Amino acid sequence: MTDIVRGSVAPGFEAVRSAFEDLFSSGAETGASVAAHVGGALVVDLWGGWADAARTRPWEPGTLSTVFSAGKPVAAMAVLRRIADGRIDLGAPIATYWKAFPHPSATVRHALSHQAGLPAARSAATAAAPLPPAGGDPHPSSAAFPLPDISEILDSSRFAAAIAATPLEWEPGTAFGEHALTYGTILGEILLGATGETVGEVVRTFGFDVHFGLSTADGARCAEVEHATPDWPERQLSGHGELWSRALGPVELLATDVVNGERWRTGELPAVNCHATARGLAAFYEALPRLLPAPLLTEALAPQAVGVDRLLEEDATWTLGWRRDGSWFGMGGIGGSSAGHDESLGYSLAYVTRRLGDHGRGDTMYDTLEAILRG
Repeated sequence: MTDIVRGSVAPGFEAVRSAFEDLFSSGAETGASVAAHVGGALVVDLWGGWADAARTRPWEPGTLSTVFSAGKPVAAMAVLRRIADGRIDLGAPIATYWKAFPHPSATVRHALSHQAGLPAARSAATAAAPLPPAGGDPHPSSAAFPLPDISEILDSSRFAAAIAATPLEWEPGTAFGEHALTYGTILGEILLGATGETVGEVVRTFGFDVHFGLSTADGARCAEVEHATPDWPERQLSGHGELWSRALGPVELLATDVVNGERWRTGELPAVNCHATARGLAAFYEALPRLLPAPLLTEALAPQAVGVDRLLEEDATWTLGWRRDGSWFGMGGIGGSSAGHDESLGYSLAYVTRRLGDHGRGDTMYDTLEAILRG
């Protein structure tokens, strides 16, 4: 099975290739790519497996796959770039740019750092109904909080309207929780109101193989996602808190016919529908110093919200677009894709998969690379 893996590694990084090959020989992986830069040099550039469920189309260097939340920092960078050129004010209310947004205390900074208080959206048809009063049931029923349906979520303007009409979960800046599905749409409305651009349009100017809203040509390079187990979508929504189940949207959103569908690929739902190669995501992290002026990059990577994340129900540190863990900052996506940079060890790494499962595969890549660098 080792011949299913192609690409190259620099001398001294052979263990990464061996670990990547093991993922395929064990059956843990069916189609993926991994890329890593160390000290400014591309030292790992590997891909393997199949790009389709029928196992007829080999994974190529340019194969794209949807990486879910691993694309959130890229969406954040679209807004940060317009902050850098003075067209968006980090401290301004979101409503300065998104005129239909009714919460004046929520700022652009809050939006970037998951503090805006809108981690979940209700269907616009019922969003005007109030949340339960303080001291009442803290876990609204599905009747009290009906989720948007697939067509509403995949329609940018309708989903934005649903978010704007949803009552706040908390006063902006007083708490935080990952805005799993709403993050990119909020940022997109800020950007659209300030500049007339979409997230995808700004990201295209970066020059990396990372996209929101695929062209027909790029769509032809897309891998078909598949579930690692038949019950994978249902398991993603179970075993977590009530806010988690609301924030991730209806379970049907994770169905293969949706994620492999044209609306998912060609539209912009920038919290989750980024499509990328591992090369592209790793290159994005390597390029951060040239994408932003040094003072803004320093601020963007500094902790903004620290403590217990209300969605994740665990300790978390959020910056202006990234999750930070010590010297590492980056983001993983549901299903197993991940990308990030470690300041102490000096590497950028991206792992992109089409087999929607857990993060053990990407973690193996990080662990193997770090073991090499630590000697």
